[in-house]
Amino acid sequence: MNPAIQTKLLRVLQEKEVKPLGDTKAVKIDVRIVASTNQLLREKIKKGEFREDFFYRLNVLPVKLPALKEHPEDIPLIANHLLEKHCEEMDKPLKRLSGELVRTFTNMSWEGNVREMENLIMRGILFSSSDEIMPHDVGLSENNRKSMTYRAAYKDAPYRQAKEQTLKAFNHTYIGDLLSLNKGNVTRSARQCGMERQALQQIIKRYGIKAEIYRT
Repeated sequence: MNPAIQTKLLRVLQEKEVKPLGDTKAVKIDVRIVASTNQLLREKIKKGEFREDFFYRLNVLPVKLPALKEHPEDIPLIANHLLEKHCEEMDKPLKRLSGELVRTFTNMSWEGNVREMENLIMRGILFSSSDEIMPHDVGLSENNRKSMTYRAAYKDAPYRQAKEQTLKAFNHTYIGDLLSLNKGNVTRSARQCGMERQALQQIIKRYGIKAEIYRT
């Protein structure tokens, strides 16, 4: 968060008032703030990137959500929920996760937490050539390259359809990874891949990629 914004929000929390844009009088407010972060704020305070007084104003009742790897017993439930959600959003028939993939998920470290799992499941929905998603469909085995070729998934499709499906799968995977790295920020994602923001936005719109799911 920009230091200037931190200062303004700190003032709001201290004074409990805001000045509407274009107005000359401050208005009293009575609000409760719920804030979340995936950053190490104490480290940012040491580096001078986050105001210490603002941190303590926010940190009244901290709730630490455990990382995905800290509760592996919930991974199958979360994975199946994400599978149902994205099959519906992507207008695909409901698939199922293979037992091998569920076991693989359970043993992963999940550095990217739920967002990483979400990316893999979306990839599996697009690349799986059957109604069951296997580890190689999401890029978790040596057979990954075979599963991602048009021969595996689109061998019976007409050329144009196979081409469009392959492009859609590629864009969902490539742009999804970009958006995940940049927390859903389209401008930063475009800059990272060397594209104009408008061009990337057009691809996102064309292939129905939802940037907002990467912002949480």
